[in-house]
Amino acid sequence: MCFRLAVFALFVTVSAWGVTSPPVLDNGVASLPEVNCMEDRVRLTFKTQRPFQGRIFVKGMVDKEQCVNSYLSNTNTEVSFDLENGACNMRRTRMLGPEQRGVEQSITIIISFHSTFITKVDRAYRCTCFYMEADKVVTSKFDVSVLPTTDLIDTARMPLCTYTVRRDSISGPIVQFAQVGEPVFHVWQCESDMFSMLVHSCFVDDSNGQDRKPFLDEHGCAIDPVIVPDLTYNKENNLAFAQVNVFKFADKITTYFQCAVSTCMVSEGMCEGKTPPRCGPVSQHFRLVRSASEVRNSTRSSWVHLDNTMDLSAQKITVLDLEETPSGEDSGSQSARLQLGPAFIRKVHSDAVCVSSHTAAFLTTMGTGSTLIAAIFTVYLIMRYKKEKSFKAQMH
Repeated sequence: MCFRLAVFALFVTVSAWGVTSPPVLDNGVASLPEVNCMEDRVRLTFKTQRPFQGRIFVKGMVDKEQCVNSYLSNTNTEVSFDLENGACNMRRTRMLGPEQRGVEQSITIIISFHSTFITKVDRAYRCTCFYMEADKVVTSKFDVSVLPTTDLIDTARMPLCTYTVRRDSISGPIVQFAQVGEPVFHVWQCESDMFSMLVHSCFVDDSNGQDRKPFLDEHGCAIDPVIVPDLTYNKENNLAFAQVNVFKFADKITTYFQCAVSTCMVSEGMCEGKTPPRCGPVSQHFRLVRSASEVRNSTRSSWVHLDNTMDLSAQKITVLDLEETPSGEDSGSQSARLQLGPAFIRKVHSDAVCVSSHTAAFLTTMGTGSTLIAAIFTVYLIMRYKKEKSFKAQMH
């Protein structure tokens, strides 16, 4: 009986070890923060359960002093964080559409309750401010005639334009993960037959604002055709695409693409000679020797105006590095792996089983407890066997 009680007590003790929760910071965001879009800055205000003594920083910019604020000696539960428009890699996008027309600025801000590490109670908020363009009112002097004239006015809706990166074809699945060298399609499309478009002033960056390289100039021509070639337009000039081998910045895993798209109305003859762009191999040498600063600072084409230009961003793409080729592996198998891309990686790890930390702790506890019980039971059997053997020897 005593042995059974001891085993039960040991099992309860071991089980209690597994359900003990690790310590956490005794603080947190009390309610949904508020964003105030001011004329020259964005202000984030939030309340915490206890005085906030952590830090606030822009995602990906923690190493830049102007993008981080520390509150180690703060005694208030309400905190405000100001950021000037355009600072710390704030993304600026021109919007041109029937519902929204103006400039959108967005940035991701991290509220961290620890001075060094990111912990469970920390929160990330994507703050977006939209500055709507004021309606333009035009008046003119007119004479009143004997017969009144009724004006019939119809306003053409601006087209909905998109920029996507797709796999296999221009209508294939959207790419979220890719491997260096994998062929993909960059696709720009405006869903309207009334408008044509010109894709221009494109760049790729690493999302941290440290590396930003243009790949289409202000005329819509490729700057480095080895990286991104000249675009192919359809007959209506409302769809353009380019087949590109996936590339990335060294030692960075994410890439962001952004382009300006200018539209023109086909019926008014505004698009003739303006789109598609006239690039070709004749001017390729000139474009290759132009520096990035020349491209950024050059004047856009005369027909490109802010009134009919919008900024489009493709989805974030996580790019995996090239794999090293072992000495005994031929180039054919390496090439096959490159073509498979993320699908190969998923296949390699398809046999793996992932469990939560709580489940892993429970399984570990059960395994340890079972091992201890088995060991105790084995010792008990051995001792009982010896005792019975000794008893039989005494009887003889």
